[in-house]
Amino acid sequence: MIMNFIRKVPVILAVAFAMIPVLGFSQYIYQVDPLLSNFSNAQRYEIGGGLVMPSGEFTGVVHVYGPNNSYKGDSTAKRPISATGFGAQIGLNLPFKGTGHISCWALAIQLQVNQYIWSDLNQTMTTDGVFKPYSTSLNASTMQVSLPIGIDYKVGNDAILSKRLLFGASMGVGVIPQFNSTSLEGVPTYDATYGWGVTPYAKFDWSIFGGICWKFRFMYTLGKVNILDVNGKVSPINDGPFSLSTKSAFSASLIIMPFSFKWSESAWYNTHDTYNVHDRFN
Repeated sequence: MIMNFIRKVPVILAVAFAMIPVLGFSQYIYQVDPLLSNFSNAQRYEIGGGLVMPSGEFTGVVHVYGPNNSYKGDSTAKRPISATGFGAQIGLNLPFKGTGHISCWALAIQLQVNQYIWSDLNQTMTTDGVFKPYSTSLNASTMQVSLPIGIDYKVGNDAILSKRLLFGASMGVGVIPQFNSTSLEGVPTYDATYGWGVTPYAKFDWSIFGGICWKFRFMYTLGKVNILDVNGKVSPINDGPFSLSTKSAFSASLIIMPFSFKWSESAWYNTHDTYNVHDRFN
C-alpha cells in the first residue's frame, strides 16, 4: 500500500503543478523566499496539540466462555481495537512555489509527540464469537514520536503571512516516519515493545487571524505498524501470546503561530497590498 502511494506521488505533483495557472488568484504571483531561509523565519513556525484517536487490531490468544460463564479453553482471535490520547507538535511550512496572489505550494515539516491508551486488551470471547470485557482490565500505553513531512497547497493569511487576510486554508499529503514505544500498564515484568514504520497521511487546516494566527487541523493517516508483542502469559488475566498493531489514526488539533503578530500588513481591514511591489489590489 505504501509503495503504491509513493509511486503515485510524481503523478499527483505533475497534475498539481499543471494546474498552477488555473489556481492563480490574479496576474500577480506571490514571491516566495529561498526555501531554506524559512528555517530562520520565526513567523512561519507553529505549535499546538489536540486529540489523537488511533485504531488498530488485536491478534492473539483469548479465553473462551460458554453458557453460565463456563470456561471452555483458549482460542486465537482477531478483533478491532481503538485508543484515545493527546499529542503536541511543533512545525513550520517552507513555501517553494507561488501560484497566485495569495497562494503557494509549501513543504510542511512537523515534530509530533503523542500518547494514548489501549484499553481492555484481554477481552474474553463467548462460544458465539462475542467479545466481552474481563473482570480485570489489561491496558497498554503507547508513546509515539513522529515527523510528518509533506506538500501543502496553501491559500490565505498564513500562506503569505498577511494580517489583512482574515482566513486561510491548507490541504496536504505526505508521509509520517514514526517511532512507537508501547508497554503494558501494571505489568512491570514485560519490557516495552518498540515499533517503527512509515505511513501516508492527508490533512486539512483552517486558519483565522485574531491577534495571532489560529489553526484548526484535521489529519488522517493509515497503514499497519506493529507496536506490541507479548510472547508469554500475563497471569491471571491473559494466557498469551498476543500482538497489537495500528491501522489508522485521526487527530484534531488547535495550532497557533506565536510570532504571527509580527506579520507585515497592518490589519485585516487594510485592502491595500503592502506586500505587492506592483501596488495592486485583490
